[in-house]
Amino acid sequence: MKVGILGVAHMHVQSYFRELKRANIEITGVYDHCEVAAKEFCNDKKIPWFLTVAEVLATDCDTILVCSENVFHKELALQAFKAKKHVIVEKPMALSVADGEMMIQAAKKNQVKLMVAHPVRFSQPVQDLKRIIAERDYGPVLAINSSNHGKNPGDWFVDPALSGGGALIDHTVHISDLVNYLFKITPEKISAFIGKSDAKLAVEDIGLVNIQFKEKTIMSLDTSWNRPMIYPIWGDAILEVVFEKGYIIIDGFGRKMQVYSDNQQKIKDVYYEDDMDHLMMQAFIEAIENDLPAPVSGEDGLYTVLITQMAFEAAQKKQPITV
Repeated sequence: MKVGILGVAHMHVQSYFRELKRANIEITGVYDHCEVAAKEFCNDKKIPWFLTVAEVLATDCDTILVCSENVFHKELALQAFKAKKHVIVEKPMALSVADGEMMIQAAKKNQVKLMVAHPVRFSQPVQDLKRIIAERDYGPVLAINSSNHGKNPGDWFVDPALSGGGALIDHTVHISDLVNYLFKITPEKISAFIGKSDAKLAVEDIGLVNIQFKEKTIMSLDTSWNRPMIYPIWGDAILEVVFEKGYIIIDGFGRKMQVYSDNQQKIKDVYYEDDMDHLMMQAFIEAIENDLPAPVSGEDGLYTVLITQMAFEAAQKKQPITV
């Protein structure tokens, strides 16, 4: 496996790069539409950068990692598929269902893999819950109360022309993917609210999504960027699940200790389990090197895009949307 990188805007490119190097996988080249960002990233990592997408695709990489701003995911992925490269794309995989479907079809047409970077499903608490659900009969899921809090990441995340939206776009994806992975339930009706804590913000930093599923499950999801600046950028990925015969609560980000520092005016999360990015990239590498199905498929990614798109539309129209 050899990897080319298209886009370094998303902060996760740092951890993904670290995991690829940890696995002794060669990075054949990097492109970003911002030449300064590409140079800075590549000079720091001591890897080659290129002025065009075509130059990266012309290297001997077999896989492309897309970590650009959200708005460029589809186009970069389509170019990679045309060049017969596998693609690992940062979530959300696309900003619309139509774009996501186009990506899935292009991957199939060119007989390459499309994998979507949803790392939280690989965390140990989520894997434990998946096993428990399979081993024990708790009956159907009646209700899910969930949250994915964090702080405003700034930069391109607050530019709607690049991100597609704010907190609702950014933080609906993790919980949506967990619901799909764990329960395989189908959204039927979605309502949502978005707001701004500061009128000068170009995007929403407050989000609340409510979903009714065909299986009669109901769900509430708080997606707000409501943590103070001293807080870790991700606050939680909480699932409170009410089954017919039981109740469970987990934090999908993992079991952790929080360290508070008066000197640094900072809160630090120290996790007990293996890093979820490490576990996800291990699974992706195994899929490429052994020609296995994508651990997080394009169809998995499309599930979260559907919920996000419908929720954003419902919030803008201020009325429920039937899927």
